[in-house]
Amino acid sequence: MGYKVLGATRHGLRSTPAGLSGDEPCRYHPSTPPVRTLLVVLFLTVLLACGGSGGGGNADPGEDTALPGPRGVAVPMVVLLRYGGVAGSSDRVSVDALGVATVVSDRSGSPSTRTLSSGDLAALRRALERSEIATLQRNYLDARAVDAYQYDVTYQGVTVTADEGVLPPSLRPVVDMLTKLIA
Repeated sequence: MGYKVLGATRHGLRSTPAGLSGDEPCRYHPSTPPVRTLLVVLFLTVLLACGGSGGGGNADPGEDTALPGPRGVAVPMVVLLRYGGVAGSSDRVSVDALGVATVVSDRSGSPSTRTLSSGDLAALRRALERSEIATLQRNYLDARAVDAYQYDVTYQGVTVTADEGVLPPSLRPVVDMLTKLIA
């Protein structure tokens, strides 16, 4: 069924299916109440199905830890994202307060977990405190860096992004400890 243009309105062109005069109401026009209601219900259904309600939903496979956060979701103590390099890889390491480390890499099919020894966890905590991440600049980028890794370190709500060649010295021990977990 084709449509014929009846004329311009202040909202654009008014059209109706061919064969109807412009005086007859169009049952399928988006502004008719049943169609409008159907569109709203459809939109809300899709929104809820996608987790748009703000609650529940599946957690990201890389999100892990033992400490509960908002709504019972666990939050990591520290997260390292490493990306770039010659191969353009992407890795994510997160460690929770109990020392459970989760590694997600684009080179492996599934996340891997391991538990740090109490000595390694204590050393990581010391390195994080000594980094004084809250006092660091947020970006350390080298415009000349080619095929180098870039790191995002997030600790206590602060994220510092740095290229390999200009990584702040106080953050180097943290990055070294966390990248050893990527294998």
